[in-house]
Amino acid sequence: MQHVNEIVQQDPEPARLAYRINAFAAATGLSRSTVYAEIRAGKLRAKRRGSQTLITADAAAAYLDSLPDVKAA
Repeated sequence: MQHVNEIVQQDPEPARLAYRINAFAAATGLSRSTVYAEIRAGKLRAKRRGSQTLITADAAAAYLDSLPDVKAA
């Protein structure tokens, strides 16, 4: 029987190129409402494909990088 780590290493999940709203919200801990508000405010770039709203991995990284750093106490 193969060890779980060996199975994971043999079949790695491909890097995600884009997130739907729910997936982005879950990955960042933000609410769906906050995600939509950030898109409307122009702070988070999003793409449309039919009725789907997609946030590319590059847009997600740019958004997170644009947030202010927490200052040390």
